[in-house]
Amino acid sequence: MKTKLINGAVGVAFLSSLAFTSCSDDNDGPSAPGLDADRWITISLALDDPSNDAISDGNEGTMVYSVSAEDAANPEKTIDVLNQGMGVKSERTARLQASQDGKFLYNIQYTGDDGGIFNKYQVMGANKFQDTGDEVDIEPYAGQSPRWVIAKEGVGIAVNLIGSKTVYEGSAPNYVYKYTRGNANLVALDLDNPQILKTNEFPFPLSAEDEAAGYSVGRIDVPVISQNGDKVFIGCRISKVNPNSVSIVDGEPKWENDDTRDGTKTLVVDYPNLDNPKIISSSKTTGNTNGYRSRMMFLGDDGNVYQATSGEKTGGSKILRIDKNTNEYDENYVFSLDAALGVTDSYIESWRYVGGGIGYVIYSLQVNGKRTGGYIARVDLNANSALKMDLGGVESKLDFGQHQNIGLYGDLVYIPVVSAQDTEGYLYVFNKKTGAAQKGAKLINQVGNRYIGAY
Repeated sequence: MKTKLINGAVGVAFLSSLAFTSCSDDNDGPSAPGLDADRWITISLALDDPSNDAISDGNEGTMVYSVSAEDAANPEKTIDVLNQGMGVKSERTARLQASQDGKFLYNIQYTGDDGGIFNKYQVMGANKFQDTGDEVDIEPYAGQSPRWVIAKEGVGIAVNLIGSKTVYEGSAPNYVYKYTRGNANLVALDLDNPQILKTNEFPFPLSAEDEAAGYSVGRIDVPVISQNGDKVFIGCRISKVNPNSVSIVDGEPKWENDDTRDGTKTLVVDYPNLDNPKIISSSKTTGNTNGYRSRMMFLGDDGNVYQATSGEKTGGSKILRIDKNTNEYDENYVFSLDAALGVTDSYIESWRYVGGGIGYVIYSLQVNGKRTGGYIARVDLNANSALKMDLGGVESKLDFGQHQNIGLYGDLVYIPVVSAQDTEGYLYVFNKKTGAAQKGAKLINQVGNRYIGAY
């Protein structure tokens, strides 16, 4: 295991968002008490690459545009991010994060020659995002395609699993499977005074028993720092092969995939040193905890970590709890989205814990193994209940598979709802306390593009 400590300051900057504390059900816009005129809501749009057959792939880059909180909730306001916004630096879809006050937007470029470079923008309204010049290159430590989120306010953690390979012994036809393993690469970033705080790299620490049984981890993502500030939890995508079933493909042995997984896993390291790695496991689901482009773990205001899962073969997505006292899974707790909504084989695409045991979940339904539709539910993790939100009948056309962020300001939750097949949709605004929902600003789209986040 090698640990690297880097000290190197780079500049400072600030992101933005806009705020108000109440939400009206009528179409005249929300009431404005508590409105902060310096608060911006930033909307992001992933651009379709027309040169290939993958519709709405998001591979052509990312645009952003910011409006006041008042305008964000006003259905008379029109936002056209494609034609009025600014492109952020990234060869493919940017991995965007924002400061809690919305005044700074952070980006780590994804793939390409500049993949792994951190940029910081000050949000100034409309298409004015001032690049602060605070570039930090984390590519030497986490590669050109790192996954990252704000693990706590002011601290970003980027992670990547690199160099995974299968090790075996023997020769055809008597191959003996040993393990599949890559290296976990971790980087902690100071977002206020942009610089690398710490890096670490180590072989992924699955037990010898799990590796021999065919388990491996192919992707890690969505780190969050514990309430005590001494642990980082990192989600994992689990794979399994049958060590006793091998075939020869292009002259090389290939082991058959095995879906008989016995649970899920999360990587835990000490913070701030990013060392002492261990694995915690839960038997409450066989799904993954890494997510795709959206955060799946949040620190609750009760001090526990709440973690959404996805990719279960049957039984639908769950939300698990990691106990604040033990830093282990609470095996007495599981929230089943299927059970709460009365649906079958739900798939959580994105979610956000918004306080008081309440979360907003974006999900699809798996039909014949394919994720279909896009839905939003308000969930109560204490009461094990959920309420599906009314999105005006467009749910069957929605696809939130690339969604990155649910916006939160005060009591209000912001989610862009636009089908990639349509030329317009709306920024929906939900009141986390009352459950009230309304259409906010109209969002103009070009078919193939996706609105993927609010900040």
